[in-house]
Amino acid sequence: MQLVLTIPAQPATQMKERQAALLACYKDGSLLLDARDFEKPARFYLAPADVFPWDEFVGKLLCAWQLCDYSDVPPQFKPLKRIPQYVIDGLPAETTANKLKVLATLRSQGYFSALTARK
Repeated sequence: MQLVLTIPAQPATQMKERQAALLACYKDGSLLLDARDFEKPARFYLAPADVFPWDEFVGKLLCAWQLCDYSDVPPQFKPLKRIPQYVIDGLPAETTANKLKVLATLRSQGYFSALTARK
């Protein structure tokens, strides 16, 4: 399952809307993306202040979790243990800020691997 996202135009994307997949999420909040639109640069970073489509990502992530298809899920979001069904069922109704808090809580409870520093 491809987790291709529409990244809004912004300085990090050279002011162009991009189609990309999240490759990595780092401790400092930066994100590494792999372009799927054949534009250059093929890989680019977003800083914590940049715009990332978290709602779109979480929606596709939930689908991948339910299908147990982790082929395109970034390692930082591959479950290490089964995520409770009530979390999967309730997450779509949450605000973006709450979705991020839930993901952080799941990480702190050992459902995901720890975030690493950006190299």
